[in-house]
Amino acid sequence: MQIAIYSRNGITRQAGCTLQLVRCLHEKGITTLLYEPFYNSLLEEECRQIHPGAKLFASAHDLPPEVACLMSVGGDGTFLNAASLVFGTEVPLVGVSTGRLGFLPSISIDKVDEAVERISSGEFEVERRSVLQVEGCSGRRQHALNEVCILKRNSPIAEISVHINGEFLNTYWADGLIVATPTGSTAYSLGAGGPIVSPDAACLIVSPIAPHSLSMRPLVVPDSSRLEVKMVTRDGKIIVGADNQSYELPTGTKLKVQKAATAVGLVKFKQANFYQILRKKLLWGVDARG
Repeated sequence: MQIAIYSRNGITRQAGCTLQLVRCLHEKGITTLLYEPFYNSLLEEECRQIHPGAKLFASAHDLPPEVACLMSVGGDGTFLNAASLVFGTEVPLVGVSTGRLGFLPSISIDKVDEAVERISSGEFEVERRSVLQVEGCSGRRQHALNEVCILKRNSPIAEISVHINGEFLNTYWADGLIVATPTGSTAYSLGAGGPIVSPDAACLIVSPIAPHSLSMRPLVVPDSSRLEVKMVTRDGKIIVGADNQSYELPTGTKLKVQKAATAVGLVKFKQANFYQILRKKLLWGVDARG
């Protein structure tokens, strides 16, 4: 069996956890493929801790068909970067969490041994998560597992017009707009007042950021919806974000946002449950009165 590992460069805590994971896989006789930019960022002493049999990869094209999964070591930001690597492939993702408040499916570093055993014996499912595609922010389509954000840069207010399936929805006066997947409902959209949505729901969430009218509320639409968004600002610039990537564009740029044709596979262990994660992360049911 082969397992690929992704981690971000220059983060000390992630480096220690990643090396721990590499040792765990080697002890179980599993061939390891390590993300090359991360490997190149390690200190010489850290590199010596990696078994000589470990291989390197720089993109999903370097991953052989035998790879069982890609394990992301870090927080939700690292997980999103890993997702962008495997989008359009059949390689599923596993998150090994070193963050504090992550909602994306993950396991703690102290549970890695158990997770590897389950993966080795096939005791897991692959859950397909919908992905957004956005056109108009660069020379090619960009993809996002969580959300696409359209934000003002320096202007005091922005005018954001939205059409859905060719029909005019609204003109928002706000700081920006978020179009989120169900997976992204617990990310930026939640901070903007959007609803929490079960990841298997077939919908998209449209949430204005700091709207200048209390009547402008988040809207849930079918995931078959095709959105056209245009933001006009006074300073002539807007910022568009697709998960961890952002672009500065001229004001008035028309963006097309919709569900992508393919999805990202996430490894799901049988004991994992979205509602359990909500209770744990949001402290639901905890009496905070002391």
